[in-house]
Amino acid sequence: MSSEQKTYIYINQQHFTNLASLKFDDFLNMETVYFDETQYFPWGILIIPALVAILFGTMFLVQVVFKIKVGNRPAPSALLLLIFILVGSFTVFMFSEKLKLKITNKAVYFSLGAFAATQSIKTGEIASINLRKYNGMDEFSGWGNKSNNKEESYTTSGEDGIEIKFKKKNQKSILIGTHEPQKVQAVLSAYFSAFSN
Repeated sequence: MSSEQKTYIYINQQHFTNLASLKFDDFLNMETVYFDETQYFPWGILIIPALVAILFGTMFLVQVVFKIKVGNRPAPSALLLLIFILVGSFTVFMFSEKLKLKITNKAVYFSLGAFAATQSIKTGEIASINLRKYNGMDEFSGWGNKSNNKEESYTTSGEDGIEIKFKKKNQKSILIGTHEPQKVQAVLSAYFSAFSN
């Protein structure tokens, strides 16, 4: 018997031992993760606000620490500090923003925002789920958590998204962006073919 076969048998014996300790109800409640992704907004869009924050922070230091007035009509130091704090906070906030997406055999989980609560859509609520191309600007006037007459979107960038339509008649469909469309399509084809249009 090869070492590869021995390893395979050992893994399966260990797996069987773990499963043997479970009750029947545990089998029914087990949740299998098919896909898990975390996305961030493109760092490029943060360059301008970061530079603005650095500029106003530097102007504040020059005026307060070195006592040198900046320009012919220098802005009040308090105003420079306020702009630095506001723009700097916005930059840090956007840097920490992320979209989490998880697809399991029981539900689709997602959240957009560093401190946002995770939302879930159970498979029993889903009428259809498909991967599709979208245009963030044309359809939703940008990325992030946006909405139009028919659909609500949760995106960070790109053009690929999972569109979920609900069994409930008047409920808006949801579009969740993904940067891994090939993996998503493989999951949908393998496990959610009954929900595709």
